[in-house]
Amino acid sequence: MTGNALTKLVNDLASDLVFLDDREIDIPASGKFMNRLEAIAKAAEPLKINELIHISTGLNHILEKIVFGNLHDPELGYDTFEKGIVLMQEISEKYEQTGHYQGDIQPFLNAVVRVIGVVVSTDSLCQNDIPAPVQGTGDRAQIQDVSLVKDFISEGLEYIDEIEVNILNLEQDPDNGETINTIFRPFHSIKGVASFLNLEKIRDLAHNLENLLDKARNMEIRVTPPLIDVILDGADALKAMILQLKDEIENQPVKPLNIDLLVLLQRIQVVEKSDKEAPLTQKLGEILVSDGLLTEIDINRAVRSALAPPVKKLGEVLIEEGKVTPRQVSQALRKQTEQATDASTLRVDVHKLDDLIDMVGELVITQSMIQEDLSRQINADKNLMRDIALFSRIMTSLQRTSMKLRMIPIRQTFQRMSRLIRDLAKSAGKPVVIEMQGEETEIDRKMIDEIYNPLVHMVRNAIDHGLETPAERIRAGKPEKGLVSLRAYHRGGNIVIEISDDGRGLNKGRIIDKAFKKGLISNAENLSDQDVYKLILLPGLSTAEQVTDVSGRGVGMDVVKQAVEKLRGKIDIDSAAGRGTTLSTSFPLTLAIIDGMIVKVGSEVYVIPTMAIRQALRPVRDHYNCVVNKGETIKVMGQLLPLVRLYDLFGIEPLRRDPWDSIVVVVEGENRTKCLLVDEIIGKAEVVIKSLGAGLKHINGVSGGAILGDGRIGLILDPEGIFELSEGKI
Repeated sequence: MTGNALTKLVNDLASDLVFLDDREIDIPASGKFMNRLEAIAKAAEPLKINELIHISTGLNHILEKIVFGNLHDPELGYDTFEKGIVLMQEISEKYEQTGHYQGDIQPFLNAVVRVIGVVVSTDSLCQNDIPAPVQGTGDRAQIQDVSLVKDFISEGLEYIDEIEVNILNLEQDPDNGETINTIFRPFHSIKGVASFLNLEKIRDLAHNLENLLDKARNMEIRVTPPLIDVILDGADALKAMILQLKDEIENQPVKPLNIDLLVLLQRIQVVEKSDKEAPLTQKLGEILVSDGLLTEIDINRAVRSALAPPVKKLGEVLIEEGKVTPRQVSQALRKQTEQATDASTLRVDVHKLDDLIDMVGELVITQSMIQEDLSRQINADKNLMRDIALFSRIMTSLQRTSMKLRMIPIRQTFQRMSRLIRDLAKSAGKPVVIEMQGEETEIDRKMIDEIYNPLVHMVRNAIDHGLETPAERIRAGKPEKGLVSLRAYHRGGNIVIEISDDGRGLNKGRIIDKAFKKGLISNAENLSDQDVYKLILLPGLSTAEQVTDVSGRGVGMDVVKQAVEKLRGKIDIDSAAGRGTTLSTSFPLTLAIIDGMIVKVGSEVYVIPTMAIRQALRPVRDHYNCVVNKGETIKVMGQLLPLVRLYDLFGIEPLRRDPWDSIVVVVEGENRTKCLLVDEIIGKAEVVIKSLGAGLKHINGVSGGAILGDGRIGLILDPEGIFELSEGKI
């Protein structure tokens, strides 16, 4: 690195200090400062500017004292820190202008000693061996500030998630220098903060992974499958260690670390030394060409020179040949590493957010009750009614806004699934390309974890049963790599998640044969393709030729069906022989609010989810039938549908018993449709779902409760549970 570039690093550090608010150096700020200082020391080393190395090390120790609140005189510490940066600017500028610095830095180093309270020589500052605070013998004693550690845990886990998705993107595009940088930065941040907190194992592993990626982004090694594997394994190890730390500070049993860190570090070294070619030269060349500094012919010649032994960096070759200046190369490299920071977000404790949404729900209920009371008054004040109407509109807007606060992109779930797909495909020996669409599609935070398990079962089936082996695909005229697509989008008031593969597709004949053998069906004459495909959702039905450690026991898709229905969702299956299968799941956007039809049965009111209702009608007498072995039916659009008398199921005295005097609500469930007999329909409304509590949550046919506008409690019906009750299955 040149003196110009070094001066730029020092000036960037000074700029960070200028924009620091009220001298508040927190964990993120301290990590940023430490990384800046480390970069300066690293750049000064080959130029033999020892003064900058000494000062950088001293400032690092002051930073550590500031963060932990261990300074006897904080103001003196901040003043010394600022003076050190000013001194670094002076030294770097002198070296840039004259090639040497004749000043004396010992007075500043003496000031550092006074600040941190230990006797230190220049040599020890350079070697970074200032005595650490006395620590206890247990791991718990090393944690000096629990609040700082909690911040690190939260940020560290977010960094790991960021690393995982970007490393998978890098695998698809190994020459993408910006992607390498986006992976490098989180490791760099984890290392920096872990160093402050004296978390040595985390720091050392992050440092080694950071070095590996640094070589990749500096074009010293190629991005290869072994590099991808070791980065993913390293991220897993860091995550496990951070979770251990979390258990420790929460006084929970600490799970053993089932990872051999020594072996992992050795693997990093092997990958680091395995390849010295430069895969990212073209990226740098493209920037120089786009800036109008060079032509493609110049770049191609320089690339050949850079790859010829001894291997050099493209920038070095271009500078040696006089094609560009060091400043121009530095600017081009900086374009690769630019990072946009998003300061428009605010982290809020999730429990506070849930409390806010609950209170908004209570407010909505109260508003409905007030409106209901006023509607009963014949001579209600017109101005008051107008104000209440305005208040209702504001409350509706507030409710929608508050619900959006709980909505988060499904990106994180897709990232986790992408990692799973990669691991499963690798285990099965089936190379795969992963496509994701709609990662920004938002869903209720509480649903994220709930939908993950059913989606995992679908992914496993896609890899294990759906995709063919590479040899089979080649024989079928397909690309050797299989394709698995994850797609999310909004449709109406639901979120739709699709998992598709371009594999062999479902075998209708085999599904029907298995269903016959299992006694699940008696004939298949009237079954549509969709009906046949949905047979795989039944318990015990699997078309797998052999059981693997991933799937094939006939329980996975049944679990999927149960989990999806529990979330008030639906599954659709589409398949074509030789072309692949698409599993489409539809879920409500939130579990907190439901759009429902309010009905009355006797003196009780119930809420039927709107998404389950096909239609409501008052049947004519001739459309009522009592069929042998099928019970009561209502003829709806030429089809005989079973009649379910809700008052019988719940032991209620109805207002009317004859269907032609009552209302029939046609409700759809999974693979079946029935008619629910009610006395009257009160109306349609969005209601806030309330839990029935631990003692009542297992009531069959009921999924929750809601407080209605008149203050009464309305039970929310579960169509599938109602159907099973009517069939005597539960």
